[in-house]
Amino acid sequence: MSACKLSTRGLTMLVGVLAQPVSWPAAAGSSADLVLVNGVVYTADAARSWASAVAVRDGRIVYVGTDVGAKAFIAPRTRVIDLGRRMLLPGFQDSHVHPAHVPDPEREIDLDGLKTREALRARIREYAAAHPQRAWILGNGWDESAFLPSGRPTRDLLDDVVPDRPAFFVNNSQHQAWANTAALAAAGITRATPQPENGEIVRDAAGDATGSLQEAAMALVRRVIPAPTLQERADAIAAALRQMNRLGITALQDAAASGTDVQAYRLLQRRRGLTARVSLCQRFDPLQPDDAAQIRQFVATRAALGGDLRANCVKVILDGGYGSRTVALLKPYVDDPNNGTGQLYVSPQRLTELVKHLDALDFQVHIHAIGDRTVRTALDAIEAARAANGPRDTRHCLAHLSLIDAADLPRFRDLGVIANMTPLWSRGDPWQTVFAVRMFGAERAAQSYRTRSLLDSGAVLVWGTDWPVTGVSPLDGLETAVTHRYPGGRDPAGAEDAAWNPGERLSLPQALVAYTAAGAYLLHDEQQRGTIEPGKLADLVVLSRNLFQVPALEIHTVQVDMTLLGGQVIYARDADRNAP
Repeated sequence: MSACKLSTRGLTMLVGVLAQPVSWPAAAGSSADLVLVNGVVYTADAARSWASAVAVRDGRIVYVGTDVGAKAFIAPRTRVIDLGRRMLLPGFQDSHVHPAHVPDPEREIDLDGLKTREALRARIREYAAAHPQRAWILGNGWDESAFLPSGRPTRDLLDDVVPDRPAFFVNNSQHQAWANTAALAAAGITRATPQPENGEIVRDAAGDATGSLQEAAMALVRRVIPAPTLQERADAIAAALRQMNRLGITALQDAAASGTDVQAYRLLQRRRGLTARVSLCQRFDPLQPDDAAQIRQFVATRAALGGDLRANCVKVILDGGYGSRTVALLKPYVDDPNNGTGQLYVSPQRLTELVKHLDALDFQVHIHAIGDRTVRTALDAIEAARAANGPRDTRHCLAHLSLIDAADLPRFRDLGVIANMTPLWSRGDPWQTVFAVRMFGAERAAQSYRTRSLLDSGAVLVWGTDWPVTGVSPLDGLETAVTHRYPGGRDPAGAEDAAWNPGERLSLPQALVAYTAAGAYLLHDEQQRGTIEPGKLADLVVLSRNLFQVPALEIHTVQVDMTLLGGQVIYARDADRNAP
């Protein structure tokens, strides 16, 4: 029967079928460990969107349906949580995040959220005075908008704040650092120091380093900073995971894990300190000449991991960022013709061979691609791998995607490439209204972050916050995805903002899928989690309000009341409300 001829009676019967409670056959007739009732359950399942109760046994969902039906799963030892009409969702997944880069409160200053150079200097001065025993003063998260028009702070702004020891601070994009004179001296950076490959020591007219270090130049200082112990790194990652749990995140992809990061995660896993399902993207180093040796190490690391810690992904950083003007473009920079169209960190020929080899080994390739030339080069490499190896279910993805040429939009669908984007970047912040306009021109800047266009073209879209580059809250991200405004509709100065590039806004269901079911698909986990269905892992989040009944500009005010991983509560904001 065609859809247009479906009778009213037939439609009623179909709705009735979809509304029936569903049990996992293997668990039918047996009690559950946990039953959640009286909820607003949004399943994110295409066939069935809403329910009121969920039952869990041995970490998996065994029933989704009504409160009445859930009673069959309640036994004397069953824990029953009355949700009180709160919302239950699949646990959120952050598909591009850097927990190992989150400022370690034991060693670093968190400079996120400080919008002026005066506020940054005051925070640094206060911290340095409070920690006279620290040999280095370190930090992370400063915003280039505090140093307009150039966006590049200088060492003299640090020397009077920290005059007695080295100070080194990485910005929130992770593509630029700010060093004082003592840090430059400790690294041996002088007028004679050559520019590193894929990086820049910014110099003044006399040839002296200004204190701004771009991209690979940051490594010149990083290599002389005393390294934390493996235990300290593991503790810092564990703290970042707990922070993510408080925001409802139960799964993540660490988008650039170094060898030391992998060791820290393994230590956490051994001591049962992982509080999320973690996929690691092992970082490819373009400055290492032996790609075959790197691939052998990727294979060995993948084989050594298992369970909730996997490493079936390789990260390739193909271009840079706005502030360092290292975005690779199809057309020249508007404000810097001498920079031409920017640079690629890996040549197209080398990238193609690398992707071919990794694809043949069933690795997922995760490519950092900001500029439209970068996007095209990455898609070309993936297309070449597909031609060489045949269609494979590797689910390669491109991350960030500031600029995409219209001709390349359908290639994501055609090649099965997943678009991995950051919702908080789709708003009228200085990156889009100042830096992008200056570099790309107003017309091209207005075509940035084409989330809706990608979905309409048939691409799979997932959300990754890039934290600590931005905030990590999924609720903030959901609000921005559907409004293209700052959370609450006011910019950091308190002025009412307007929707930026409104034609690319998403609906709430589309935005939720990118944080749940599509994220699970990215990691080949769609049969295990991402929706609330019988048989799937009970990775769940309880919200204080129904997002579908909250004004869009209030989504960020909704609280995460509880986060569950495999049916176990790993975060609870308030005491559980138990049924009598």
